[in-house]
Amino acid sequence: MPPSHYEVLGVLPSASHDEIRVAYRMRARAVHPDTADGRRSDASEQMAMIAEAWRVLSDVKLRRAYDNQHKGLHAEPLRVEHDHVAYEPVAQGEFPWRMIGFMVAGVIGLVLVLNLLSDPATPSGPDGLLQAGSCVEVDANQLAVEVDCGGKHSGVVRALVGFDMTCPSDTQPIRDRQGMGIACVVTG
Repeated sequence: MPPSHYEVLGVLPSASHDEIRVAYRMRARAVHPDTADGRRSDASEQMAMIAEAWRVLSDVKLRRAYDNQHKGLHAEPLRVEHDHVAYEPVAQGEFPWRMIGFMVAGVIGLVLVLNLLSDPATPSGPDGLLQAGSCVEVDANQLAVEVDCGGKHSGVVRALVGFDMTCPSDTQPIRDRQGMGIACVVTG
């Protein structure tokens, strides 16, 4: 099986145009008749292969057609010996599921460890928005105002209902100070 154009130039299939140009120049200099390697008997054959590889890989349309023709096999370097790179065909399309799985497991583990090492969240004070479980105090205008449950409070909100709805019979309806509805408060 003859070497691919990429192997002839000693570049990867993902090489840029500039990388291919530099590799072509280096390979052409190495087999030129004025060099020691160029005086070998197969120098003209090597130079013809290098020139053909450059002709195909330097033209965008020809390179695309060449890559499509050789789809499924790409070359990955195995070792570098001086200026010669040995290649081995590798099947294309294998997705690194194992690596993705390890990365996901690592991130989950990191989150769990950080959660264990962090201090528990301290409850913040009242934010002024009533919700079920909020402690309330009734102000002078007979409106429910959220307060800290550790201090003095009139009751706890069981539910918030709209103005056109009624609270359960075991709760006291008090208007929300922000006008969002009626707070059904359990007094106690």
